[in-house]
Amino acid sequence: MATTRILVVDDEEDLCEILKFNLEIEGYEVDTAYSAEEALKKDLTVYNLLLLDVMMGEISGFKMARILRQDEKTANTPIIFLTAKDTENDMLTGFNLGADDYISKPFSIRQVIARVKAVLRRTSEKSKDKEIEKLEYETLALDTKRYGRRGGSSIDQKRV
Repeated sequence: MATTRILVVDDEEDLCEILKFNLEIEGYEVDTAYSAEEALKKDLTVYNLLLLDVMMGEISGFKMARILRQDEKTANTPIIFLTAKDTENDMLTGFNLGADDYISKPFSIRQVIARVKAVLRRTSEKSKDKEIEKLEYETLALDTKRYGRRGGSSIDQKRV
């Protein structure tokens, strides 16, 4: 079973370490970054989820989310905002930028863990739905959907 990797991005180092500790107890592999700039230097394609603060240095969490959503490699990476910005407009901005969840500070660690599990469950179900339906090589084609349902061979020779 593949390890689920999470990146926590927050300028509060203590909060990053608390989240890292508790998420690792749950079995996740967790990295931290203390700014969006530091996070953007990492290979973000390896993460299954980002926990992202909004109010940070020069690049805010909202701006980082915009950057991630514009890159096809990270466009579908789930994002949960963890932030003190708790107005309805802030929350709507987060969701409009593609957030999968929005948690206002202060929060309980148990609540964060429950929401992380829920987002990961939802997003892993979506990725299962997007499994490859057809594999093709030269004149051969394999219909993975049909093969899985009928149990028989679904290898067809393509007509050339």
